[in-house]
Formats: sequence, structure tokens, C-alpha cells
Amino acid sequence: MELLFEIGMEEIPARFLNQALEDLKSNFERKLKNNRIKFNGVKTYGTPRRLVLVADEVAEMQEDLDELSIGPSKERAYKDGVLTKAGEGFLKAHKIEEDQIEVIKNDKGEYIAFKRFSEGKPTETILPEILKSLVLEETFPKSMRWSDKTIRFARPIEWFLALYGDKVVEFEIEGIKSSNKSKGHRFFGKEFEVSSVEDYMDKIRENNVIIDISERRKMIEEMINNSLLEDEKADVDEALLDEVTNLVEHPFAIVGNFSEDFLEVPQEVLIISMKVHQRYFPILNKKGKLLPKFIVIRNGIDFSQNVKEGNEKVLSARLADARFFYQEDLKIPLDNNVEKLKTVVFQKDLGTVYDKVKRCEKIAEFLIGKLKYNYMKEDILRTVKLAKADLVSNMINEKEFTKLQGFMGENYALKGGEEIGVALGIKEHYYPRFQGDLFPSGIEGIITGISDRIDTLVGCFGVGVIPTGSKDPFALRRTALGIVNIIVNANLDISLKDLVKVSLDTLEADKVLKIDRTKVEADVLDFLKQRTINVFSDMKYRKDVILAVLDKEADNITNALEIVRVITEKLIKEKMVKLLQAVKRVANITKGNKDVTVKEKLFKADIEKALYTDSKKVGEEIEKSIQEKEYSDYFEKVFTLVPTIDKYFDNVIVMDEDKNVRENRINQLTYIMDLFNRIAYLNKLD
Repeated sequence: MELLFEIGMEEIPARFLNQALEDLKSNFERKLKNNRIKFNGVKTYGTPRRLVLVADEVAEMQEDLDELSIGPSKERAYKDGVLTKAGEGFLKAHKIEEDQIEVIKNDKGEYIAFKRFSEGKPTETILPEILKSLVLEETFPKSMRWSDKTIRFARPIEWFLALYGDKVVEFEIEGIKSSNKSKGHRFFGKEFEVSSVEDYMDKIRENNVIIDISERRKMIEEMINNSLLEDEKADVDEALLDEVTNLVEHPFAIVGNFSEDFLEVPQEVLIISMKVHQRYFPILNKKGKLLPKFIVIRNGIDFSQNVKEGNEKVLSARLADARFFYQEDLKIPLDNNVEKLKTVVFQKDLGTVYDKVKRCEKIAEFLIGKLKYNYMKEDILRTVKLAKADLVSNMINEKEFTKLQGFMGENYALKGGEEIGVALGIKEHYYPRFQGDLFPSGIEGIITGISDRIDTLVGCFGVGVIPTGSKDPFALRRTALGIVNIIVNANLDISLKDLVKVSLDTLEADKVLKIDRTKVEADVLDFLKQRTINVFSDMKYRKDVILAVLDKEADNITNALEIVRVITEKLIKEKMVKLLQAVKRVANITKGNKDVTVKEKLFKADIEKALYTDSKKVGEEIEKSIQEKEYSDYFEKVFTLVPTIDKYFDNVIVMDEDKNVRENRINQLTYIMDLFNRIAYLNKLD
């Protein structure tokens, strides 16, 4: 038979709905299985006013329980006719008395056991407790009590609809009784009785409730598209569409308007006001320019002039605030805001944002010199100085438009006559903000972004604020990923160790470093290495190749990535396969040896002399290749050693009886192993 269960309530927050339905479904399925009740499938539906669960082919009877639990052997369970600890543990685990134990025989001997049989009960006698527990166990990010009730729920519960077949599953929670009744749309529906799942589906729709979330979402998308003129498009993002879908029981799209005067404000500000604050969909022209129009999704079934005008009025008030903030900000040069950063705490042990900016300026000076951008020094340092200035602007400081930090700084900088590169760098130093985001395009944003992030990363490690498990209050993992991604994307030739050291210098100068400097340096570099592994893995490189390289070279990410790329390219070639075979043979013999001192007078065979001569020559040649970062050329030179190495192993017994000869041969192979491991630990490749 089919089971229908609906929890009716006052409107819950949109963000609660999907997870609540997932939890309801999984908990119900688990309870049926635990109670040995077979079923075919479970579906959930939901609106802000109801959580609905439908189960197909729910068995009318529990399955009989007939199980045999075997415990320890009789020999272990009893000693001198008295239960041992092992025997008592078996009783305790199964909550039984000693007289319920049986002794059974099998191929292995005699064991104590407990046979349990329980005849299945009618499902209808079990369901009341299951449904009641579903309600009591449902959890939300925030719950509340109401009236004189002790039960906690996201919002006050108003009714329970519970049908098994055509019969009501009767239960009660603090005066709220289950029934065969439900309620339609708050404004466009009424209370109705239900006799089956099919009857419910028909009547809920008649009462203007679309309980299927995916259907409501599709309706909204179609309504938005149908509301647009030929040369218009709506700014629709998935998160907003999901949220609006879960805000209504029946959608209806209404196009509203606002004054063109507001368009003097940057359209990003207006769009945030509409999307984030009001859950409206902005309307743009085909070129992406904002039009003085928006779409609001009404929780209703038809057009309402009052709803249209009400939303227009609310939005106008929002936009008026935004325009006021913007106009007030333009009266103050961005430069004047820098001093105000002394009032903004970055982190209690690391000082203010102003202190952070000063540290970033020193880090940026180091990067400018290292990357040879002295001719742009003035603009880069200007970018660093102004990068956080918009944090104390009216627009950002009022907490209304915090998502626009950086963007507003760019706008104010341009309006204030700053160089285009400086203005763009102010915005782009926040890039990338999330996976798949843009990267800074100019060197101003690149250096400012790295300086800002490394100060945050090293600073937090330096005062003991380190990510643990899921806790990462300063988003240090994302910060480190940003550093790695920017360096990789911009192809920067930079030492992470030097970068961390400079940051530590600035922290020591500010006298804020609380943890041992050597430990902080090691921990930060390891943290960055782990993020580098993640970034390279996302590029679809083999994990063994990544580790072989980064375990050898994790300081210069750009070099490391090029080595990973070259190795990956070479792995498909026969020469590389033969090289790795030679590497494995050499590695097995030289494991643990560090001495590379070779004495030619101890050579017994011509091949030893030949290998020595060839390896010395290759050793000199590859140093030039590595210095010039010609890693492909490095491998081509190393490949030339393979035939000689193979011939060496064919003709020489390394483990000679003469200790001196033996050690000399191992040292010679150790020298060759060092050549193999100059840019990566090739013996770690699978």
C-alpha cells in the first residue's frame, strides 16, 4: 500500500527545505528497514509550508524475525560450569538471561548461541511511532519553540496528514493530531480531505500548490523567459533560482520598474540590491547593460498591481540608500580612507588592517625586485596602499554591499583619477575568490594579491591560528590555493621559501610573531605544498608524478609544474620506460647509501670505466640544462646513460666479495642515482 505523510507548518526559510527533505527521506527509509518493513521507493516533495513524503508498496506486515546469534565457544564461555567474562559479555550484548542460551555444534566445535524469533506485526500498528519519531528527530540549522509546546521545529507545526492506504495513521504530538486533512495555498487555497495519494496530488494542485520542487523551478524559468522582450535577458544564477523556488508554493512572475536616475550608480551595486537583498531577477539588454526593470516571483497565481507597486516601492528605497552611500563615498578621496584602516581590526594578535597594509608594502617591494618590475614600482605600491581603502567606505562599511569590496575600490579609484592599472589591481587583487574564478590580469593585482595572501597565511600561522579539520575561520586553505594558482597562472619565477621569509621578517618587525619562526616557516611551506598538490591534481596530472617532483622541488612552483609536464609527456615514450627500469635497478642497490666517492683504481672491468666516463659527462651537461630550465633536454641527456647501465649490470656483479670494490661500485651507482634524482625522485614513479 502507499503511505502519504505531510508535515504542515508556517513558512520555513528557503535554505532549510532541501536538506530537511533529504533527512526526512533517509530517516524514514532507515526506520522501515530497521523495522523489517519492505517498500518499493520513497519520494519527497516540499514547499516553504509543507514537507511531503510518499512511499510506494509499503508491506502490510513486518517480516518475521528469525535469527541465530553465535557467541564464543563453549570452552571460552564457561569454566567449571560458570560463565566467564566472555560468556557474560555475550549475554549483555544481546540483553538476555543465561537460561536463554543454547549450545550448538558446527564444524568448528560447540558454541553458545541465542535464537530469537519474533512474529511480524501489522505495519499499521508500527507506523504511528515511526511517523511521530520522524517529526521529533527532524533537525534544522535553527529551531524554535512556540506557544506552550516543548517540541522544537524550524517553524510552528500546524497539521499532520498521514494516510496508509485509505486509513489515517493516528498519532499525536503535543495536541497536534494526525488526520486525513491538508491545506492548500495560504491565499489561494482551502482545507481539504484526502482519501489516497492520487487524491492528494489532484487536490493539492487544485488548491494552487506545486509541491514538486523541480516543477516549480522549471515554471519560474519559463515565466522569467516569457516576461522578457526580444532584446532583453534576465540575470539568473542557479543559487538565486533555487532560493526563489523554495520561497513560493505557486510562482507567478511580475515585471517591475525603477527610476532610470538610479542607473548613475554602478550596475553591480544595483544588481546586488535586487538579487541579494530582494531576491529579484535584474533585466539586462543583450549587451549586458542593466535596464531599469526587474522580475519578482510572487507567491500567487495571477498578476497583482498591489504586489508590483509594493515591490517597486521597496526596491526604490533600497536603491536610494545605495545611491546615497555611493554619492557620499565619491566626496572622499580613496587615499583619505587609508588612515581610517587603523580603526579596523584584522586579527586581534596581528593588529589592524592598516598594519597589514604596511606589511604588504614591504612584501610587495621584495616581489617587485625579484620579478624585476622596478619600472612599475610606484603603481604597484600605490595599489597595495589603496587595496583595502574601500573597506571603510559607506558602501562596504554599512555591511549592505560587502560582496563588492574591491569592485567599489576600483570604481572610486577611477573616479579619483588613479591610473587604470592601479584601479584594476585594487579589484583584481581579490581574484581568484573561488574555484573557477578569474585571475588578476595585471602585475599590480598579481603582486598585491600575493602580498595580501602571504601576510594572512604566515601571520595566522605565526600567532597559532591554524586550520584544524573543518575549522578554517580565516579561510587559509583558500588563501594558500590562491597563492599557488596566481603563481601558476602568471608563470612567476619565485621562491616560496623566500616569500615566507620576507613575510616572517615583517611580522617580527611588528613584534607580533608568537610561534617559533623556524616552525612557522616549515609549517607554512608544507601547507603550501599540499595546496600545490591539489592544484596540480586538478590539472589531471598523475599523483605519483606530482609527488615525485614536489618531494624534490616544491619551492619554485612554476619550475615544478614544468617538470611535471615534461615527465608526463615523456612517460608515453619507450625511452622513458627503459630509463625507469634502470632507475629501479640502481635505486634497489643504492638504497640508504649517501657516499658518491668513486675510486677509478678499484675498477676491474672496462664497463665500469665507461659508465664512469659517461656519467661524469652527462652530469656536467645536465647541470646546464637544469640551469636553463630545459627539462626535456635533461631527460634526453640522461636517456643516453641507459644502454651503458644495462651493459654494466649484464657484466658486473655489484656485490663483489672484495669489500672495497663492492663499496666503490655502490658509490658509483649512488652518483648515478643522484643524476636521476636531480629534478625529481624518479624511483617514486609507478
